[in-house]
Amino acid sequence: MKNLIFLLIIYFFLSSCEKAEDKIENKEAEPIAFTVIGDVPYGDTQLEGLVNLIEKHNAQEASEFVVHVGDIKKGSVPCEENVYKDVSTILKKIKAPTFIVLGDNEYNDCDNPNEGLEFWNTYFLQFNKNWNFKHAVTNQPNRIENFNWIQNNVLFIGLNIVGSSVHDADEWQTRLTENGIWVQQLIETNKNNVEAIVIFSHANMVEAGPDKFKPFTDLFRTAAKDFTKPILLVNGDGHFWIKDNPYEEKNITRVQITGGTNALKVTIDTANENPFLFDNNFLD
Repeated sequence: MKNLIFLLIIYFFLSSCEKAEDKIENKEAEPIAFTVIGDVPYGDTQLEGLVNLIEKHNAQEASEFVVHVGDIKKGSVPCEENVYKDVSTILKKIKAPTFIVLGDNEYNDCDNPNEGLEFWNTYFLQFNKNWNFKHAVTNQPNRIENFNWIQNNVLFIGLNIVGSSVHDADEWQTRLTENGIWVQQLIETNKNNVEAIVIFSHANMVEAGPDKFKPFTDLFRTAAKDFTKPILLVNGDGHFWIKDNPYEEKNITRVQITGGTNALKVTIDTANENPFLFDNNFLD
């Protein structure tokens, strides 16, 4: 009888180990590769360079999707509708599903920001719908320009966070607070279902006046601390490469892309302790 009990204990122990291993294996996912561009095109030369970049990218088919992190023109160029239309037409030539977030040059810094936003909404709102993207994309109900989806155990989020001057203090505070609350909600809802998070926005929120971004960053950092797993924050705006951990919450990696006619390839493998791999030269 004692031997039978002992054998049963061993059996249930081994069974539980197998179930635990199955659970871990089910959480593993295939790596994800995507491309980030931004701060382009600034003038005719970059317009031609963007076309060439797209041709090279299409030939490689190395990424599952593309994200443009804002600024589709120079800040000195007037916010005229034809600019938005022309860039939209060019970006639609990308084979991979493409997303875009707002930049300050086409919105916040316009002589008439509301008109600039109206033009952007006409040509870029829910831009990814121009492609057949196999993952379900959800937009923030009260800020439809913001988006998210989950792919291979990774939560992707795109946000309207622009830099430069504050054209309307109330609008600025409200937008950043609503962005922060939404990110908190997404992280809380999905913290047990994903192994990493990627957030796309335009503004450099670290070097370019961090205090004015606190309505967002305070909420975001609190959520990141609770999440504990890796988070990648990707921005344009600065026009030079940065990769660092700027906050006390060391699970946040910040990357500022070079922008212009340069493209960044990011590969995420959640099986690795450091899941993010960066390649600035993959189109060379």
